[in-house]
Amino acid sequence: MTATPQSARFSVSLIFLIYGTLIGSYLPYLPFVKDRFGIGESAFSMGFLFGAFGALASLPLAPWIIKQIGTRKAILLMSLLYLSTVGFMMAAPSFALFLVLFLLVGLTISTWEIAVNSQASAIEDQMGRPVISSIHGFWSLGTFIGTAAMAGWLALKLNGLWLILGLIVLGFLALPTVYGGLLRREQIPAESTAKPQPLKLRYMLYPPLIAIAFYMVAGYMLEGTFQDWGALLIRELMLGRGAEIVPERLWSLLPVQEADLRRRAAVSGAVALAFFTGTMTIGRLSGDFVIARIGRAGTLQIGGIIAVIGIVLVYLPSHQLLTFIGFACVGLGTANIVPQVIKTADSTPGLPAGVAISIITAVGFVAFLGGPVTIGFSGEHYGFRVTFLTLAIFPLVLALTAGLLLRWFERGRKDRLQAETTD
Repeated sequence: MTATPQSARFSVSLIFLIYGTLIGSYLPYLPFVKDRFGIGESAFSMGFLFGAFGALASLPLAPWIIKQIGTRKAILLMSLLYLSTVGFMMAAPSFALFLVLFLLVGLTISTWEIAVNSQASAIEDQMGRPVISSIHGFWSLGTFIGTAAMAGWLALKLNGLWLILGLIVLGFLALPTVYGGLLRREQIPAESTAKPQPLKLRYMLYPPLIAIAFYMVAGYMLEGTFQDWGALLIRELMLGRGAEIVPERLWSLLPVQEADLRRRAAVSGAVALAFFTGTMTIGRLSGDFVIARIGRAGTLQIGGIIAVIGIVLVYLPSHQLLTFIGFACVGLGTANIVPQVIKTADSTPGLPAGVAISIITAVGFVAFLGGPVTIGFSGEHYGFRVTFLTLAIFPLVLALTAGLLLRWFERGRKDRLQAETTD
């Protein structure tokens, strides 16, 4: 049975929701994983580096894999591998095994990212109106659900690993529905062409694509840093820099007040992430409406300004509520960067269909995993407050330059559509 754009939109939104919920649940749990190994932030950040290595290693293979089996089967296969790996990664008894499993996660999710974003871009083209931001909104909705659920779970003093494993089981149960609704390869022009388009070096060094790649890096650096290290920033604010590493299983041996403070810090970290992912969800679900009225460039420029304000609020020594509001501003401001950069890159003038989106999503995912490695090292040596403040350069540059660059891409897209119509 041939899928419709509507069924494909539901399926892609559902798989984004599955991934987002799982990721949202384990991000607040990462401080517990780190403490289990008894290591500092710099060492723990090596896990993100191994994930980035996996994503980078799979970059040349991802387009080939997708060309051989199509985006539909690639999404199913990579989702099966990802769901199978994450549970073992969170429960890893040693840091060495954790690194190996994170490497496997990078290998799977990079191809998955390219496949789902190719589907989302094709769905928007077939529906003839902006939908890609709202599709990505389900990722953000999932992360909000996951972080909020973990906050409540930890507040009840329950083992967070059991929540993560339960969400993995639900993900497996939902995969048949996802697979059934996705677009077939003959419905996606970039997949059904006679010849595959290899990732040639000249494509990867194409100047306009390099420029738009900076925006992708900016979006994923902000998302990755706030999601991966946000809980540890909150812990630093509440416990102070250089707080002693005490695994959760030993908290019962601490003085009651110190144990309660550590528990409150863990819950507050999850709450901060819920503020971040909650406003990001709102921004993405409303993004298509906003973009239809003020355009991609205006949306990104306004978002960049809001994100800068949020980062400043996070930096200021203030009441915890203002810190939460800062997280919320950054989530809202960065909400539409990634989905709109992906859609902009997919219409890059001078590149074959499908090539740009493969490059840009892989670059973004490497930034999502690899960028926070730098944040981890900096956070341990200079403190997370100062480190997070340096991120303001990304939304600031985006706000100042998005108008010029995105309008160039839009002119190129219109010229290409006009040329195709003439032919």
